[in-house]
Amino acid sequence: MAFAACIGLWVGDAQPVFAEERLSIEEGRTLAVVLVRSGQPTAARVAAKALLTRDPDDVVALLVLARAARDLGFYDEAASAARRAFRLAPEGSRDRFGASLAMAQALASDGKRGRAQFWLRRAAQEAPDKGARAVALRDLNYVRARNPLSVKLQFNVFPSSNVNGGPTTNVLVVGGLEFVNPDAVPLSGAGVTLGFDATLRLAGTEANQVFAGVSVESTSYQLSDRARALVPTARAEDYATAQAVLLVGWAGRRDWGRMSARLSFGRDWRGGDPLADWTRLSLSAERGFGDLGVGDLSLALTDRDRKDLSIRSSEELSLGAGWTWTLGSGDRLRLGLDLGKVWSDAASVARHSTALNLSWRRAKPVLGMQVSAFGSLEVTDYERPLELLGTEHDVTAELGVTAVLSDYDVLGFAPEVGFVLSRTESNISALTTEAAELRLGIHSLY
Repeated sequence: MAFAACIGLWVGDAQPVFAEERLSIEEGRTLAVVLVRSGQPTAARVAAKALLTRDPDDVVALLVLARAARDLGFYDEAASAARRAFRLAPEGSRDRFGASLAMAQALASDGKRGRAQFWLRRAAQEAPDKGARAVALRDLNYVRARNPLSVKLQFNVFPSSNVNGGPTTNVLVVGGLEFVNPDAVPLSGAGVTLGFDATLRLAGTEANQVFAGVSVESTSYQLSDRARALVPTARAEDYATAQAVLLVGWAGRRDWGRMSARLSFGRDWRGGDPLADWTRLSLSAERGFGDLGVGDLSLALTDRDRKDLSIRSSEELSLGAGWTWTLGSGDRLRLGLDLGKVWSDAASVARHSTALNLSWRRAKPVLGMQVSAFGSLEVTDYERPLELLGTEHDVTAELGVTAVLSDYDVLGFAPEVGFVLSRTESNISALTTEAAELRLGIHSLY
């Protein structure tokens, strides 16, 4: 079977001269591909449409049309052709991968970078080999860097042995006398965290930019049957927390490293009621030192206005420093030191603290999983004694491990499983707590 192809030939500034040539279908496809690859989108579009007149389901012709129409600025036509090619091509095929790329290119050229990023994730999912996947990820990073809007979603589920932060003992000793609070016990259950974060680049480039952002996060709990039996009056909604934040910031990149500044305005809720309004100024810097590693510094000043009891309002200072090593195996190891100081009229709030943090991330997958682990040790001393109880001194230890099941990703999103143990040892026995949590969530691989 053959079809007639009309091919325009240009010579200098003369008008095109059209000639008709009888070609087989395969020759017509080859011609269309050669035309679009050689930078002749008008002729390629004509050839692709001629093929589609004969067979509207010709995937090669649809792919050529998508690219040619995009090169000519006909973005809706390009997207329509790419979408149809994607639906017709077999899963995991090079044509389906090509259709995903063509769709992303049409959307990106039309300024729809957010949707383009989704289709590039599809391209990575449909990539027939590692080379094709690398192309999709390269294009994804390119489009993401030029998209002024960045959106992140969060979803986590975490069964816990202690959703309420209850003490390990409900016996309080005051002046040699024992007091028992039957409701002050750890309550097991499960929490669900949902979050949304959007950042908009207002001006500048990747090396020097001003941005604004908004984030919302909410955590709700469900008590276990055992917890409800222990404390029948306990309500899961009393432990629910939420936070909303507005921010403006600046980020810069220099030859020596990166730095940023942010001014954030937030509100916290607990149990459905406003807990605090706060304002925070954050500064950070990071610098690489070749094979020696990467150093980072941070500073944050926070003014917190409590809505439950005004006496608990505070001013806070946080200082942080860290060093990250890349080991010979490619594993990354970070050691951090954090210092904190809180000024408040409330004895239960005013304190100073020192924390040591260690984290490790393995470079090579283990049984198809990306593995990381962390540990921390924090010492907290309160400034003034609590009435009848003395001055509180706490030591908090936390240890956790996380595994991302990267072999089971969908569009670059993979299941994440973690396990965390924590314990706060206090000189006031009724303030000693411990918890074990299983953390389940979704992790973006790229």
